[in-house]
Amino acid sequence: MFETSADCPHLFLVRPAPEILLKAAGTRRRFETRLRDTLRGALTRAGLAHRLATDHGRLLLRSDDAATTEEVCARVFGVASISPVDRVVGGGPDAFAAAAADLYRDLVGGRAYAVRAKCIGRRLHRSMDVERRVGAALNPFGRVDLTHPEVTVRLEVHGDTALLHARRIEGPCGFPLGTQGRVTALVSGGFDSVVAAWMMMKRGATVESAFCNLAGAAHEAQVAAIVKTLVARWGGDMAARLHVVDLAPAVDELRARCDPEVWQIVLKRLMYRAGCAIAHRTRSEALVTGEALGQVSSQTLSNLNSIDVAADLPVLRPLIGFEKRDIVTLARHVGTAGMSEKVPEHCALTRHRPATRSTVGRIDRAEARLDPAVMARALATRRLVDLDALETDSGAGGAVVDAVPDGARLIDLQGDDAFAAWHPDDAERFSAGRLLGDMDRLDRARPLLLYCEQGTQSAVLAEYLREAGFAAHSFRGGTRGLRRHLEGR
Repeated sequence: MFETSADCPHLFLVRPAPEILLKAAGTRRRFETRLRDTLRGALTRAGLAHRLATDHGRLLLRSDDAATTEEVCARVFGVASISPVDRVVGGGPDAFAAAAADLYRDLVGGRAYAVRAKCIGRRLHRSMDVERRVGAALNPFGRVDLTHPEVTVRLEVHGDTALLHARRIEGPCGFPLGTQGRVTALVSGGFDSVVAAWMMMKRGATVESAFCNLAGAAHEAQVAAIVKTLVARWGGDMAARLHVVDLAPAVDELRARCDPEVWQIVLKRLMYRAGCAIAHRTRSEALVTGEALGQVSSQTLSNLNSIDVAADLPVLRPLIGFEKRDIVTLARHVGTAGMSEKVPEHCALTRHRPATRSTVGRIDRAEARLDPAVMARALATRRLVDLDALETDSGAGGAVVDAVPDGARLIDLQGDDAFAAWHPDDAERFSAGRLLGDMDRLDRARPLLLYCEQGTQSAVLAEYLREAGFAAHSFRGGTRGLRRHLEGR
């Protein structure tokens, strides 16, 4: 694994999260196996050629693209940190010192530095001796400060060979996906539900996304794009799919038969019932929601008690004590905030003052007024949308393309900052909501080429436009892929 490789020239050290290392031997092995599988899945999803090996509790990773590998590994749950290896050096401490002086003289120049060496496996040298030898070689260029160094040069010594590196990129830690079972998350496309799903993923749960649609194809397209982005960025080898239940007929029934004061509470019950039905079908062990205490009327303790009885599985609320600003900050870290802020609030059914307190009995009586056949039909006709399949067709007539179709109108779906940073001169900036809302005004005779930062939202929206009769395409690889193509790289 230390040898250079023409197809995968970049070498990385990947360190598992400390919580994994504290597990009993059998559990640790299981978690490490899942970490390797998740990492492979994430690298494959990103289109990276790679090779992966285990070495004394660490992972040695080779890939064909250093920058993308760093981005991907920094979003794999179970990874504590990664370090790009600058050079593999054999020959013992003198050779290590000479290589360090050659590599790091400019980095260390005029700055406080420290050297840290760790001997792995068969020990031919003492760590302290290696540190002193390398430190002496760097001393002409900087000053030693072992307490508060500005630069830390690190060596992992395997026998008479050392891996030299000076950068540590923090990972998300947490547990590898799948080590804590499976849950079903109710997602609406807003900030809260996506962040709640992400937090469960971080703790090792595989997430099935359930969407109760209240507003038709445009709303579904937005939510599908958000879920696809979540999985593409953080999901490793997890399938990107969305379970869709059309609750619009049930909402019509609710409006016709129930007091407006309790619409929100009864609607949440219907969503819980739909989520639990999907959870049982997918063998999930819990339902996950993005509710935060007191954030809206249906999320008071009184109303949550009235809603909970609709679930026959545990309801997990990872955001229950969070403030909205903290949730939005997390959504920006997850990478879905720009998309979520464009999703309208479809769950607010009434302008009447909703009930902030309720009893189980009152909500039972309200829900009993509904025709159960309406909800039964909604569950019987639920759909599974395979979001991964939206990028499988790369042929000339497919939704995902590698070249700009002749005469295509370029539709830019990036956020404002990303659009300002780069876009083709003739690209037009659209939000997902505006694009779908203006469908009737688009020229069906002219090809459309959509692109976004990750290539995920554009793929979902292109698929919906194609179903509506447009010659719509998404550029493979998102903004980065399109930029490389246009600049001839």
